[in-house]
Order: sequence, then C-alpha cells, then structure tokens
Amino acid sequence: MPGIDGTQLLTQVKNKYPHIIRITLSGYANDNLALRNTRIVHQSLAKPSSGKDIIRIIERAIQLRESLNNEELLKFVNGIDELPSLPEVYLKLEKEINSPNSSIDRISNIITTDPIITAKILQLSNSAFFGLPMHITNIKQALNFLGIKIMQNLVLSIKLFKSIDSDNPNSKIFQEVWTHSNKVAFLAKQISEMTDLSKNLSEESFLSGLLHDIGKLIILENMKETKFSDLNELKEFETKSLNTNHAALGAYLLGIWGLPDTIVEAVAYHHNTELINFNDNTPSLFVFVADKIANNSNITPVEITKDNVNELIDKYGESFIEGK
Repeated sequence: MPGIDGTQLLTQVKNKYPHIIRITLSGYANDNLALRNTRIVHQSLAKPSSGKDIIRIIERAIQLRESLNNEELLKFVNGIDELPSLPEVYLKLEKEINSPNSSIDRISNIITTDPIITAKILQLSNSAFFGLPMHITNIKQALNFLGIKIMQNLVLSIKLFKSIDSDNPNSKIFQEVWTHSNKVAFLAKQISEMTDLSKNLSEESFLSGLLHDIGKLIILENMKETKFSDLNELKEFETKSLNTNHAALGAYLLGIWGLPDTIVEAVAYHHNTELINFNDNTPSLFVFVADKIANNSNITPVEITKDNVNELIDKYGESFIEGK
C-alpha cells in the first residue's frame, strides 16, 4: 500500500485496538517480513487461499473468542508480544544457538521443555509465511524447516523470548507450572505409545500435555504485580475474578495462533469430562488422563506399561466422570 505496508498497519491496529485478532493474507513473503510479523500477527495465510478456508479460520477465531468473557483479558492476550520462560531454559537456548557447533537435536530438546517457546515455534512453523507443510506438530521437524539461522534471529535479534524477571513475585509458581507441564507431557506421550502405534499421535499428545496449562502462564504474566501464595490461590483467582479459566484462555491463544485443532482441543478440554470421548485415542483423552495422574499420584512415565495403561485410563479417566 502506498506509504505503509501491512505490518505497519497492523502495528497501529495492535496499539490502538489490542482486542482485535490480526490475520494477514499475502501473496508475498520472505524471512525478514515473516520475522517482522512474529510480534504483530496472530496468523498468516498465503495467496491463493480459498474463501472456504478463510471463513473457517475466522469462524474458529470467533468461536474461541466467545469462550472468554473478560474484555480486558482479551486485550492482554491479543496484544501479547512475548511470554516469559524459565531463565535456565532461555540461557541454555541462547548458549546453544550461539555455539559454532549448534545442533538441531539439542535445540529441539531444550525447546520441548518449555511451553512458551514451544507454542511460539509451532505458531511460526504453521504460518504460511514460511511456506511449510501445515499442521506441524513436531518441534524437530519444525526446526529442520525453519533452520538455525531463523532461530538465531528470533532469539538474538528479534528477542521473541525472554526469561522471567528476577523480581517476579510468582517465579516459584512459574516453576511449578513448568514442572507439572513437563510431567503431563511425558505421561501423555507414554499413555499414547502404550495404546496407539501412531508416531504423530504420540507427538501431538506430548506437545498438548506440555501446553495444557499455558493459560496459567498467561494469567501470571498479566497479573505479575499480584503475588499468589500457591496454585490453589491462582485457581481461585481465575474463577472468581477473571470470569474464565486457564483452559479456555490457553486454547484461545493457541487457536488464534493457528495451532492444529487437536492440540487446541486437548488444551481446552483437559478439565472438562463432558467433552472427552473415552472410546477414541486422541490427545484430548491422553492429556486429560495424564493431568489426573500427575495431580493425584506419584506415577512416573516409566511406570506406564501396556499391561496397566487401560487400568490407569479407567481409574483416572472414567472414575472422575463418576465422581469417585
């Protein structure tokens, strides 16, 4: 456009109207433009895109938005530039990317311990700007497509990620959410592998488990001036003060970022027994059960076997429906 490009326009939209969802449809893209848009655009579509696909994406965003009843929270989520990661994870990633012998495998292993960095990489890898196959749910695959150079730009130049401020009053709770998310991710993956041979399902279950509580991290960042004594106090706060819950909040963010439906649904449903189909092997089922196991037992992933996985699903799945 004369005098202004789409990114500049959407930057103004973001600053003046942060509650608006920002989606681009473009026939031109390069890595520099794509990286400029990472802080501005929720989703990027490539021309040609069918009207049917565009309508589906817009309707999906509207449906997700309707699940939240807090306008101020919507403004915060839609205006998010970055969310914090644990300092040790961020420093490890920065060191590995700076290394002359940096490795995709090592970078992938670091990223898949952190919900925030994982979510952002999935957003980028599913963006039409990079021309990658859609619905990538494997971080190593995403990095192989994006390349180390783009990761270097994201971390070092654009500074898309940051570590938690040292004076953040809720750093301990961030750590608890991070630890729980990792445990659920490994449990969900293990349950998936014991019940289904699909590698894609296993990867989706792992990533869904890692991301299932990202809504809690959004709340903690939005309310970083408020100190919470523990996760129970945070849960009580979201119910009484925010008129929403972290599952809906996390699903909303991941949905408008264009992550695959299977992951968004697993995040949205992980506390809702009415929406879980216990007869289908899905990330939603595995994350739901993994979350219950992580919250109610000391079982570790290595203790899940083909012999006991169905028993665990019955015990920590349908028994919760029955209120046992």
